[in-house]
Amino acid sequence: MGQDSISRGAQSAGSFASWLSLIGRIIVGQVFIFAGLMKVADPQSVAMSIITFDVISKDNETLISLAAHIVPWTEIVAGLLLVMGLFTRAAASVIMLMLAGFVALVLHALSQDHPVICSCFGKLKLLCEAEITNCNLIQNGILALLALFPLVLGGGRASADALSSPKADSGYEDYGKEEEEEMFD
Repeated sequence: MGQDSISRGAQSAGSFASWLSLIGRIIVGQVFIFAGLMKVADPQSVAMSIITFDVISKDNETLISLAAHIVPWTEIVAGLLLVMGLFTRAAASVIMLMLAGFVALVLHALSQDHPVICSCFGKLKLLCEAEITNCNLIQNGILALLALFPLVLGGGRASADALSSPKADSGYEDYGKEEEEEMFD
């Protein structure tokens, strides 16, 4: 097996990883943008949903209102950054943290003896019903799996991160080596 075939294999694997990252970025980013926009359009519904989760006292209106406004905007900004592939790993990290929080909330909701209504996508029911079920765990698990690709692999194809970093074949791979060699000679 020659060096060329090994190189082609590595390029092919890199290309596949780049596509996985792109697909993960676009799907998860768009889902988070959409979910955030639906929540921004109806913060009162989000606040009511937060109350039904029973993790913040319903008497703490300030914290409930704050969460009802911060969560949607965080979803929108992180989703936009992920779709653009700008600060990809940071955006994917924020989304993974949010998904971990959502999973914790879903698990808490499933342990309650009263129905808990999710405003995951505002008043729309896309994949799961409004009432929290195991479907929400599966939905968040799939999103986390897809978000894992850009988190681990970076922006991939068609990302602002890729456009702003020097490419291996751009001539920058040797940048600074002469100075480094001179320093150690």
